[in-house]
Amino acid sequence: MSEQKMIEIVKPNSKFEFIGRAKYFGFISAMLVLAAIIFLLVKGLNFGIDFKGGNKLIVAFDVEANATRDQIAKTVSDLIQSKTGAPAGQLEVQNFDEDPDGKVVKFQIYSELTTLLTEEQGNTVETELSKLLNIESIDRPKETDKFIIVLKEPAPISATKESVVKTLSALNFPKGNITSEEERAMDMEFYKEYNLSTTERRKEAEAQKGSTGDDASDSNDTDLYEAALQAHNNKKRKLLVSRTGRIFTVSLQQIQAEVELSLENAFGKDKVVVESATSVSPSVGADLFYKGLVAMLYAIIGVLIYIGLRFDFRYSPGAVVALVHDTLITLGIFSLFGIKFTLPIISALLTIIGYSLNDTIVVYDRIRENLTKFRGMELGKLINQSINETLSRTILTSITTLFVVGSLLFLGGGLIVDFALALTIGVIVGTYSSVFIASPVVLHLDRYLEGRKTQAKQQNRPGASSSATA
Repeated sequence: MSEQKMIEIVKPNSKFEFIGRAKYFGFISAMLVLAAIIFLLVKGLNFGIDFKGGNKLIVAFDVEANATRDQIAKTVSDLIQSKTGAPAGQLEVQNFDEDPDGKVVKFQIYSELTTLLTEEQGNTVETELSKLLNIESIDRPKETDKFIIVLKEPAPISATKESVVKTLSALNFPKGNITSEEERAMDMEFYKEYNLSTTERRKEAEAQKGSTGDDASDSNDTDLYEAALQAHNNKKRKLLVSRTGRIFTVSLQQIQAEVELSLENAFGKDKVVVESATSVSPSVGADLFYKGLVAMLYAIIGVLIYIGLRFDFRYSPGAVVALVHDTLITLGIFSLFGIKFTLPIISALLTIIGYSLNDTIVVYDRIRENLTKFRGMELGKLINQSINETLSRTILTSITTLFVVGSLLFLGGGLIVDFALALTIGVIVGTYSSVFIASPVVLHLDRYLEGRKTQAKQQNRPGASSSATA
């Protein structure tokens, strides 16, 4: 077999000086981290509704409506001001997606508002529901238009849903609906089974492609999902006729109805569809943010333990410093440019932690190998050689990853763009930190510990104390 040449961006015998210039790169990193901390303290993060609380709508427009972001924002802002008597507050309209046929354009509307329901309207709904149903308790979570109802006795689900929807419609809540706990459980089971079947189907398609060379495309996944969902809803509707339940959730969906009506008046009745609406209360958002921070903290603690067990406790601080460095700089960039910080960004940060750790471990492995191979070599030179030996692999891996993430960044749509941006920043900063941060910290810590050890030996040497006294 002829010898195959592998792509090498950096020659394996390169002798770039990394450790000798570590203090300069350390200074640059310290300034970047300091700047990131200042931005985070002064400007803060631009929290999305996942953490701040608010409402998110995905709205589809016929291209003939010629809807623009400014027109949509003005229409929704006027609606909020007319309903609440106050300015709309933070309101953003972003391009979300475009139909492959070019007939529909989708926008994403963010608003701080979580409900348009007044106290009087809420009391009226509670009163009417209490008249209609044999209620044991009714609770309306703060800053929402939802009501959680517990009945004294189980009631027929279908009949209860029908009567409640009629009552809500009569109260001028045309989008209002009601869901039982039994119905919610059925939906969860459906999504679980569908996701499992989709995974199996894709595995079979990949196997078929590998054996025959045919491209078993899953372009009809959407059609399959819609057909499966319709079949599930039909089956569920039949089952619920004979089922009873005690716990129900009533959702008025007032914002969705009001926004859809205003946009229809502005752009045409048949040219606007509100495809989905998501509402998060500020208290739930704060809890999600806290849990996200805890997840990152656990990840960093896990890294500390893993590195300590796999290598040596001297290696752990370098890896953790690099991870904190990467995370803070990424957050600082998000703060500087006001990029919306959402739950997918927490996922991206956790991915960055894993990616940066992987790069660092590659360098650490080579350092450990070379410690055995070159026992007499000074540690600084050995670490520098190890970085040079792994540099080509590190750069190639990062470039390959950036090709994929860059595709998501420039070709993706909707929420995936911010996620891809966070990953792009993280991959670049993580590659830098694995070379210029993690390894130099190992060297400095080793020198510090060796210095302490030497100092302790000198102090414990016979006659050292008397000499010191003299």
